Amino acid sequence: MCQQPVSLSPLQTNLLALLALSPGTVVSTERLVDSLWGDRPPAVPRSRVQGLVSELRRKLGDVLVTRHPGYLLDPRGYSTDVQQLDDLVRQARQAADPSEVSDALHAALALWRGDPLDGVCAPGVDADRIRLAELQMSLQEDLFEVELNLGHHAELVAELTAAVAAHPLRERLAGQLMLALFRGSRQADALRVYQDLRDRLVEDVGSEPCAELRRLHAQILRGEPEHSIGSGTPTLTRPARPAQLPAGVGHFTGRDAELAELDRAVAGAASARQLQAGSDPRVVVVSGLGGLGKTALVVHWARAHADRFPDGQIFLDLHGQDRRRTMSARGALAAVLTALGVARADLPSDQDERAALYRTLISARRVLLVADDALTADQVVPLVPPTPRSQLVITSRVRLGTLSTQHAMHLVVLPPLTPGASRQLLERIVGRDRLREGAVSDVLRWCAGYPPAVRTVAATLLARPGQSLASFTEELGEDLLDGDVPGVREGLTAAYRSLSPAAAHLFGRLGLSGGTSLQVATTPDPTGRRVRQLFDELVSANLVVEDGPDCYAFPHVVRGFARECGAHLLDHDVVDAWMRHRQPVAIE
Repeated sequence: MCQQPVSLSPLQTNLLALLALSPGTVVSTERLVDSLWGDRPPAVPRSRVQGLVSELRRKLGDVLVTRHPGYLLDPRGYSTDVQQLDDLVRQARQAADPSEVSDALHAALALWRGDPLDGVCAPGVDADRIRLAELQMSLQEDLFEVELNLGHHAELVAELTAAVAAHPLRERLAGQLMLALFRGSRQADALRVYQDLRDRLVEDVGSEPCAELRRLHAQILRGEPEHSIGSGTPTLTRPARPAQLPAGVGHFTGRDAELAELDRAVAGAASARQLQAGSDPRVVVVSGLGGLGKTALVVHWARAHADRFPDGQIFLDLHGQDRRRTMSARGALAAVLTALGVARADLPSDQDERAALYRTLISARRVLLVADDALTADQVVPLVPPTPRSQLVITSRVRLGTLSTQHAMHLVVLPPLTPGASRQLLERIVGRDRLREGAVSDVLRWCAGYPPAVRTVAATLLARPGQSLASFTEELGEDLLDGDVPGVREGLTAAYRSLSPAAAHLFGRLGLSGGTSLQVATTPDPTGRRVRQLFDELVSANLVVEDGPDCYAFPHVVRGFARECGAHLLDHDVVDAWMRHRQPVAIE
């Protein structure tokens, strides 16, 4: 920045860097104080800045100018490597010949000597440090792309391999390495690079590689001619306004009451927004057994009200019931941040830092976030928006009661479809004429209000246009009572496996007791209190419902499944002792 080397103290270096990063711009004294010391300023910070300026001016001369309300470096009296970089990047963009582009980018990257702003420790340069580091990587990727266009793939493999190892989540780099390897007749190695990246993204971020990279992977798998595969992958961009809601389910039917309840819950949050900026957000949880249509309900509602959230809608599948794929809170935050425009390479590694960045990005926005299939409250707590401007809607097979201990929560429990709604859904799929026979009531009873069961029946009837309902009903038997319809058994099994051993044992014993409604009585002794906790767990898992004081009921399709579970029980001291002395009364 001057013609001869000058020795500077650390504070002088920090001050000079802050001024040089704002070329030709006055930097106020207040901003310099904040940038130099953050939340730990000296006793008289303005005087300290004035002293530093005086010391620096004696070493730099008149290039450092005092101008209200602070100071600036006169751009006519100095130049910086950042300015040289801007000139070289401009040359690269304007050059028509690829070799000239390569020369300009090589010269630009040669300006880097170690990490950006190495030796500068002022808190106020952290954002510039990140910006310059990202610029360096972007220029390096641009150079790789130009070199690939020039046919230098063999020479690039080693350098690209090192770059991918240092930045394992940068998809553009991975695509360039894949391309260099493939053009060097190393198809298997190129495919391995893709698989390694995909595994990392799924584990750390919870998402698949981008569309451009998947397309390149497919081209390599097909073994397309090398010259037909694009020269490098384009720079990746992230949508500023995500619109991730999936398509709605066909023939959505029979959830008017639940849709109205969702309207009331979110309207309550909207009115809270109007009260004061500091109002607390309200989280909406839609809970029910697997197969009842929780996701379909929320998606249908969200698509109808997307205009309430002009800054975007994010859909996140937490895979709560698939233990092999269940997304952690850290992975969920990563997926949401990338949807909000954060490059994966810039994601903080620490979960708390990711949560802080999420709150920063969403605080002034109106975004709808649907967290589908949550298993625990811990998965979703970091996703709660900091203000009521945005809305978090969660679906879960459990009721996530612990979430209400930390945030305002509105619970919507999804019941089976009513017989009328089930018939309406069946009519919409197979037509009203097909359901004129009296046996339709038996079919609907078999379906028990589960949309997958209704759709299974509909699919079978459509495939057998000549079969009567009476004949079809004879085939149904008691399958659904044992939970054998696809989409129902899976949900029941997942709910059962989520129970503690004691609650699972109680569920099976209740199944063996017979009846659909159970009148129970517990006492304040330790055994009674423990059993009450187990009933709370069954209610939370939606395997029984409260049907009055000390009365619990099995949903229709759960009864047979509970009997099946009871047939495989082992002894359990607490439950067995309570059952012996306080046998619940089974009410048909």
